[in-house]
Amino acid sequence: MTQAYGQDAAIALGFQDSGGTANVSSLYFIPFLSDGIGVAKEPLTSQNMAGYYDAGDDYEGVNTVDGELSAEAEPIPLGMMLAAVFGRPTSTQLDTGVYQHVFEPRQDDFDRYFANDPVTMHKHLGDPGSASLFYDLNGGTLNLSVANGEFLQATVGFVGGKESQEVKTAASYDRGKRWTWDSTSAQINGASVDELMDVAITLNEQLEAQHTLKDQKTPSRIKRTEMRTVEVSGTIKFETQDEYQAFRNQSERPLELHFRGASEISSGYRESLTVEAPALRYREFRPAADGAGPIEPSFTAAAKYHASSGTALLVTLVNTQATY
Repeated sequence: MTQAYGQDAAIALGFQDSGGTANVSSLYFIPFLSDGIGVAKEPLTSQNMAGYYDAGDDYEGVNTVDGELSAEAEPIPLGMMLAAVFGRPTSTQLDTGVYQHVFEPRQDDFDRYFANDPVTMHKHLGDPGSASLFYDLNGGTLNLSVANGEFLQATVGFVGGKESQEVKTAASYDRGKRWTWDSTSAQINGASVDELMDVAITLNEQLEAQHTLKDQKTPSRIKRTEMRTVEVSGTIKFETQDEYQAFRNQSERPLELHFRGASEISSGYRESLTVEAPALRYREFRPAADGAGPIEPSFTAAAKYHASSGTALLVTLVNTQATY
């Protein structure tokens, strides 16, 4: 027997052209912190009363695949995680070997069965057995977060799907440099701010795996059940009342976060990530003196759809990957 270690585990993502057929030919391995992706089999238990007090017979009920994948964000793998939720980006070449990828929340469904692009995940835990192959997944949630003294982190929540097993594929990785907290710059309402201590942006597509009367226990569709939301939360030093007054007035103002690579990838270009919310509206901002130290209120806000920008969120990634 061989003990399986998390450090031996490998996860790769690939995009499908359509539902029903896994993509195992163009998988991209993601360096990751943790994963919770797995199959759930809901029991279907008989409720008939048959002369005994025990629960009734169990049958196999609906099957789903869900869970989250978390990683310290790296410039090329991050694009795969973003595309799983936003869909494929608009990509342009900026210079030799330098590409810009622009991601926006989609305003239509992938097709009648999938809200977002169907995704295949190859997962092997380093044990002698087969790898799990999850497919017909949709990326349903995205969280980008950074705190002082830490790396930028990304988490994608998946909804789906189907599962099979296959021979494991040898992992290979792009060893990119991570973004650290001190590479971050922030602007609110067009003015630079340096009071932020941590910030998180969460996109929720409100997706649900749905079953229909069909000859399968796996989902028939992955569809939206509510309005999409974009939430922003964090902690800020209370040095001025600017943001508190914006909360009191319920103003909608643009937020921009920019993460800059430590070195150039080509003359004048660095790997970078820019996150823009054109209409940020505070939901909660409550300064409080909680002890003798500095006042550092936490806040929550919503990034609202901005008609002039045509989006609630815009993410621009610059790296050396030509396409996703």
